[in-house]
Amino acid sequence: MKPRKLLPNLFTLAAVIGLVAGCASKSYDKSAATSAALASTADAVSQTSTSVNGVLAALNNLTFKSQGDLRNQYDAFVSASKDLDTAMGKLDAKVVALQATGAAYINDWTNQLSRIQNEELHQRSTERKDAVAAKLKEVNASYLAVRDSLRPFTSDLKDIQTYLGTDLTAGGLDTVKDNVTRTKTDAIPLRDAIKQLQGDFDRLSAALSPVLPGVEQK
Repeated sequence: MKPRKLLPNLFTLAAVIGLVAGCASKSYDKSAATSAALASTADAVSQTSTSVNGVLAALNNLTFKSQGDLRNQYDAFVSASKDLDTAMGKLDAKVVALQATGAAYINDWTNQLSRIQNEELHQRSTERKDAVAAKLKEVNASYLAVRDSLRPFTSDLKDIQTYLGTDLTAGGLDTVKDNVTRTKTDAIPLRDAIKQLQGDFDRLSAALSPVLPGVEQK
């Protein structure tokens, strides 16, 4: 029966080990993780931009540069549309991961503030934290705006795809050309917004990185 008395001691030991392991994690690692998540999200935005350009090119080839067997150009358009859907899905996942990482960073920063005794440094750190938190919210809002703009764009692409799927003829192409022209025109501000969003993620990533520009990471 005596071995049972060891159980509380084992639980205590496990708790101590967990505490030590937790202390081994440095607060600046959360900043670095947030910076890395921002950079990864910027890459996903770049891929989305590439996919938007790809689907527009495929659509233009099908409707305004059509030649030979239309099925080949139509299939290329469908494939490009799927690539865009995939890119958007990956971007969504990256943003979700970024939100969790950023929240953990801000939460840890808030906890660390209580350890700063100097009033001036405490105030400055609070202001810096609030500014970073505001920037994270700002880039998230920009992402939501781009996502909301992508939805009608992709909806138009799906409508054109569905229409031509049953009327893939010269007459069918003539029918949708006006719609294609409007879609291409509507895509101009969308592409600009995507480019701006990528820059926002990249700049904030650099601002939160513990690695200075031109310095090779360990």
